[in-house]
Amino acid sequence: MSEERIKRITSSPPMHQIIEQSEEHKENEENTSISILQVDSTDFRISTLNGQPENEPTVGVNPNNSSSIIAASHAYTLANGFPQFGVYRSTNGGASFTTSFLPVPAGFRNTSDPIIDGDLNNRWLLAGIAVQPVSETVNRASIIVYRSVDDGATFSAAINVSGIDNNFFDDKEYLAFDKTPGSPFVGNAYISYTRFTNDAAATSQILLQRSEDGGSTWMAPVPISAAIGGAPFVQGSNVQVGPNGEVYVAWIEGDFTNATFRIRRSDDEGVNFGPTFDVSPIVRVPFTLTAKVPVWAFRVPTFAFLGVDTSECFGSENFARVYAVWQAYVTTNGTPNAHILLSFSDDGGENWSPPTSVDNSPEDTQNFFPFISVSPCSGTVTIIYYTNRESTTLLDVFLAVSTDGGASFTNTRITDVSFNPNADLSFGNPSTFIGDYIYSAFIPPALPEPEKLISVWTDTRSNNSQDIFGNISDLDRIPTIVCPDNITQDNDPGVCGAIVNYSSPTVSTSCPEVVASCSPASGTLFPVGETIVTCTATDSCGGSAECSFTITVNDVEPPTIICSGNITQDNDPGVSGAVVNFPPPTINDNCPGATFVCTPASGSLFPIGTTLVTCIATDTSGNTAECSFTVTVNNVEPPVIDCPEDITVLNDPGTNGAIVNFPDPIVSDNFPNVTSVCTPPSGSFFPPGNTTVICTATDAAGNTSTCSFNVKVIVDPCRFFSGRCSRRR
Repeated sequence: MSEERIKRITSSPPMHQIIEQSEEHKENEENTSISILQVDSTDFRISTLNGQPENEPTVGVNPNNSSSIIAASHAYTLANGFPQFGVYRSTNGGASFTTSFLPVPAGFRNTSDPIIDGDLNNRWLLAGIAVQPVSETVNRASIIVYRSVDDGATFSAAINVSGIDNNFFDDKEYLAFDKTPGSPFVGNAYISYTRFTNDAAATSQILLQRSEDGGSTWMAPVPISAAIGGAPFVQGSNVQVGPNGEVYVAWIEGDFTNATFRIRRSDDEGVNFGPTFDVSPIVRVPFTLTAKVPVWAFRVPTFAFLGVDTSECFGSENFARVYAVWQAYVTTNGTPNAHILLSFSDDGGENWSPPTSVDNSPEDTQNFFPFISVSPCSGTVTIIYYTNRESTTLLDVFLAVSTDGGASFTNTRITDVSFNPNADLSFGNPSTFIGDYIYSAFIPPALPEPEKLISVWTDTRSNNSQDIFGNISDLDRIPTIVCPDNITQDNDPGVCGAIVNYSSPTVSTSCPEVVASCSPASGTLFPVGETIVTCTATDSCGGSAECSFTITVNDVEPPTIICSGNITQDNDPGVSGAVVNFPPPTINDNCPGATFVCTPASGSLFPIGTTLVTCIATDTSGNTAECSFTVTVNNVEPPVIDCPEDITVLNDPGTNGAIVNFPDPIVSDNFPNVTSVCTPPSGSFFPPGNTTVICTATDAAGNTSTCSFNVKVIVDPCRFFSGRCSRRR
């Protein structure tokens, strides 16, 4: 691709057709001031042309007056089909805008590439390039500014910054005021740009110019890069000012595929610059994304974007950090897609973090035209970008927000509806141009209100025409709070809980006067068990955040148990034991709910003898204690004995008596193992006459009972004298 082609793709092209205005669409034909009231609570239309395209927007906010917002864009109102600048001014914080147009300076065909910024003195500069054909194939371009000293109510005629030279095509400028109150160079304005030459050398070079009088006059250009000839080229510069007046200039250098993001820094208001540092090698997004989305034909140039954390309201922990943002062709799983990348430096641009992804879009989506804004109040990092993640062929604007210095981002869709980049046929079908960038700016907060970000982009949802749409996003400052680790502690002696002291949570915020409170508070009596402590951080900006942790108090104290004294009781009548009721043990514990079990239980039938009763107390945490006592049941019941009936027998032959056997007495007892003894015992020799037999029953406890019966032995003389009775017969 030739150098001339490079120049032509970076300045705004003419419309492919001049759209004839109908009578109802002629309200903006002249440079008159009109207004449009915003009725959409989210997205709103800023530009007011109907049927004539407006694209490539820029926006700024008066750092001393959040109600004063000025945007600008290409406005294709010129008869030659090229743009001039449309200016959109709001004095009510973006609720409504008035529109005016800035005339192209004499000796030039059109203006292009608007960039606006305001300083601390209600001064505004609208920078751009003014283009004039030198021949049918060659154009010259100069860097110009329009200047306002009445907060944007009026703008001066164009002031030529870089001069007029037919050999120079000065392109893609970027503008920044030094707005840090503590800077020794506060009020300076800086413009960086690319100078292409029209001669045979066809060089490209990044230059910087400085104004010390609010843009009225400009110092001679200071070279930032070398003048490079041939296919490798430099372009897409960006200038930002650090908190101490440091001037950072970044650019992209390389061919149309492989390039490098580079940066230099000046510490003396742009007079001298230090060495060049490489931020990162990059693979450029192709000139168009037609290979990815066949119905797209618009160009997608890759530029460098910078942001610096100046945090002038109350600072951030990343104060003075420099951010670099760009689009790149990122290959994942062998397939490249356009994504947004970020790197940062904490040493003035010398060393840079590894690039990280900003968008969280699916891999097969295209994400491009990033623009970074860093809050001068809190250091919050925001990046807006186009993406087709919602619809393959349609576009949306997403907002990525980081409150941790670019370590992580939340991505949110800010367009209400997706729009078709080919809806406006002014640049062909499919469209070859939707602008080369989109823009955003922070709106200074009126504490404790949240910070706000105004974003502007080219959109076709209205009348199928390229218009400038905007969105004002509330950016709540959410403090961070980190709770202590979970705590486990034993109960205090005698208490169903513990006094627990814990360290305060760690809080940080981009807002002053952050207060943290926890409930239950440190030093509180925490009950046994788990208690969730919730801590809340609240700052003076109305932001709040919560964290929680758990305090566990373990009950390690066993209960106390005191048993009744030993018990002695007689057996129940007829029972080999006694039902014994005893009083419950006395139980005390540091926590309620302790229970006891006695074995055997009160009311049980206790056997004769001594039984050990064990009582165990158990609390709700499983701690136990035990005591014991004895229950003695005495057997005091004598056995029952029943003797045989009286017995009468004859003497044994030849004896004066008889051996008598009798049955054992019948004995019973409430307790087993009762014995009986009869005297004389059965089988004894009983003499003639009556003999009383006494039987005694004795149980195991020694209780006795007696009974008796008579054994009568009758002597039969014949039996005694057997021979004598026989002879008598």
